[in-house]
Amino acid sequence: MFDLLELMGWPPSVLAGGMVLLFSLAYGMQARMKLRPLLLAAQVGIICLVANALIESIMAGLYWPGDLMKAFLSQTFGTLFGLCIIGWLIIKLCFIVRSRNEQSNIFTRNRRS
Repeated sequence: MFDLLELMGWPPSVLAGGMVLLFSLAYGMQARMKLRPLLLAAQVGIICLVANALIESIMAGLYWPGDLMKAFLSQTFGTLFGLCIIGWLIIKLCFIVRSRNEQSNIFTRNRRS
């Protein structure tokens, strides 16, 4: 079971987790409610995967374009899937919190004075 979690990229590194959290909150707070949260989560996952691969490659001292491409291509699909799931949960939570304020007058009549 732990091998499956490792294949999914769990737990994410501190850098990847922070980026997913920040990008998901940014996308979730500014997006319209009609947008699909899965598409937003896929964008967050891809952005975080690319940024994480590039930052880790640069921190290791590999600056050449071939080395950067190799670092990006060595990322697994499971890591992307895990980042997308985390991003989807955060974006969905943002949508739920944002929609609570819009439904506050559900059981009252709209009276004109």
